[in-house]
Amino acid sequence: MNKKNLAAALALSLAILGLIAPTNVTSAQAATPSSVKVVDSANIITDPAWFTQAYNEGIRLYVMHSTAWGSCAPWEHTQAQLKMALDAGLKIAVYTRDATCWQGGIAAAGPYQSQLQFFALDVETGSPAVTRAMVDGVRAMGVRPVIYSGSGMWPSIMNNSSAFADVPLWDTNAGAVNYSGWLADTGAPAPVAYGGWNTAANPRIGVQQKFEHNLNGVLVDLNSFDAGFLGLGEPAPVVVTPAPAPVPTAAPAPTPKPTPAPAKVRIHHRR
Repeated sequence: MNKKNLAAALALSLAILGLIAPTNVTSAQAATPSSVKVVDSANIITDPAWFTQAYNEGIRLYVMHSTAWGSCAPWEHTQAQLKMALDAGLKIAVYTRDATCWQGGIAAAGPYQSQLQFFALDVETGSPAVTRAMVDGVRAMGVRPVIYSGSGMWPSIMNNSSAFADVPLWDTNAGAVNYSGWLADTGAPAPVAYGGWNTAANPRIGVQQKFEHNLNGVLVDLNSFDAGFLGLGEPAPVVVTPAPAPVPTAAPAPTPKPTPAPAKVRIHHRR
């Protein structure tokens, strides 16, 4: 037996004896960042079962347009739809197509304002430029601001400014997505750096991946978001440690029986 085989045999023997861990046992690792499925929509939804079904299909956040379209006035369906989403177990967030409506957009949530995960300031073609006053105003209302934009829009609208890189980015890079095989992944498509975002040190927290998908009768956009950003980080994997082999114990000693008194011995004398 050569030295290599001798070492392997020794390791196997020690593993059997429980003195070292077998080489194929993996150690516990911290949970890695994960992604969750998110939908956004500006459409009317009246059936609570729609939200329940969405949750059952893996959706974890519902983002809705909260003001009447083309107005900063609250939309009459906002609070009812937010409640149905919450009742189904979904988290909620809101946005307005016109970022200057941020105050009305947040107020439209009414009693559900404190449960908003964020308010998205839209920066896309046809919308006004975002300002620091908007960002600060959202925060002052107790809501987390995010910026929704894309690499094809931010540079022209905001002159590719990096002055808002401290605000989390909800990126858009939509394309063809096969819903039946869709897996949440904030890294898909590959991020394009702009505005100080989509770098190793400052990645996007969400990405819009498909427009106008018909989800159980309602048109929604499909997104992936960072689970940790939404407080939905998955727990670290559970490592099952094998129970130690039982240590053999000596059998209990039998209870000694009393020794009978010796019988009288008759001594024979030689005549």
